[in-house]
Amino acid sequence: MPTPPHPAGPPVDLLALLEELTGGHRTERRERPVAHPLPADTDPAELAALRDALGERAGRPRSLARDGAVAPDATRERGGALLEPFGGELLDLSAWGHRAHWIGLGRTATATGSGPVLVVADRPDPARAGLPETSSWVECLAALTEWTPRPRPAVDWPAVEAALGTALPPDYRELVETFGPGGFDGYVDLLTPGADGLDLLRWATGMPADLFAPHPAFPAPGGLLRWGASEQETDFTWRTGAPDPADWPVLVRAGHTGAWRRFDCGPAEFLARMLTEVGLGFEPSHLTDRHFFESFEDFESFEDVRGSW
Repeated sequence: MPTPPHPAGPPVDLLALLEELTGGHRTERRERPVAHPLPADTDPAELAALRDALGERAGRPRSLARDGAVAPDATRERGGALLEPFGGELLDLSAWGHRAHWIGLGRTATATGSGPVLVVADRPDPARAGLPETSSWVECLAALTEWTPRPRPAVDWPAVEAALGTALPPDYRELVETFGPGGFDGYVDLLTPGADGLDLLRWATGMPADLFAPHPAFPAPGGLLRWGASEQETDFTWRTGAPDPADWPVLVRAGHTGAWRRFDCGPAEFLARMLTEVGLGFEPSHLTDRHFFESFEDFESFEDVRGSW
């Protein structure tokens, strides 16, 4: 099916257009791929900025078509659905996989030469591990790590939150109740109330004020509160301050002098995406397709955990 002609008119806000296309393209409706031809005179600098933005979200692209030839490995699992709107007019197409979408940026032949085109298609979200949209992120994380929850002592959440002086995000509470203290892919350890060496309360108190500079440390207003630890010298924190803890974003810093990165989600979704989204740049996503959770309750103490590494 040939794509529509390339429109003429004022410049297009490409980032806004991308958000509109992905925001309205719901996988549960099983829509066909959407091709949106861009003005033929679109500023190359704007296209380069869009490629950079896609790269920040999803890493390096894969080439689905070049010089009019389709890549032989362009299967649906590798973004091949992006090819469906085109006939022989497609010249080049690069594809990025991001969450529940394949996003393509390329060029098609026109009567006067060629023009850019933006394409969006459905993609099974790898972080959801094949589970329905109604599944919680903790359930997705358990499926990704093939973890079967065990009977655990109940956490006295009112006492924990009273000691902290704040409520905690509901997905963190579900994480603790499902997994307990332990590590994901040997990369990030979950702090949990009362855990030997990984006690959320102990890690939250007595921290130097400049520990998370330039951000303040909890309990300062809007201070960062650590929920995960790592042998990789990476800080996994919440930015507190929002009245509803479910709205606290995750902030991550690699090394004590590295830049902070913000993720507008809770720790459960962050962990699922950290394990599966190569574009985020965390080691577990590109080292293995099989992920695991190791419970530290199998060890007598945190020192035993360290000794097993």
